[in-house]
Amino acid sequence: MELELIQLATGPLGALALSVGLIVWMAKFLLPVLQNYLDKQSSHLGDLITALNKTVTAHENDRQVFSDAINTLSTRIEKVENVVDNINKKLDGK
Repeated sequence: MELELIQLATGPLGALALSVGLIVWMAKFLLPVLQNYLDKQSSHLGDLITALNKTVTAHENDRQVFSDAINTLSTRIEKVENVVDNINKKLDGK
């Protein structure tokens, strides 16, 4: 009798009972924990995407400011070149 009980517990019936028990445990305890973890990760990923979008926007603004500064500098250099050319013409004319 005891031998038959041990054989049932350690044989295919025991494996089936253990498998069913693990599936039930996963459904009741592990899945809600996993769902909570995935929800938090999704929220964190959303925050990262928002931060990345802000960084890209700031970079685009900085790039525009830099481009405007270069254009302004180019205009100022052209004015200086014209003044230097006028000075050189006056010096050469003497």
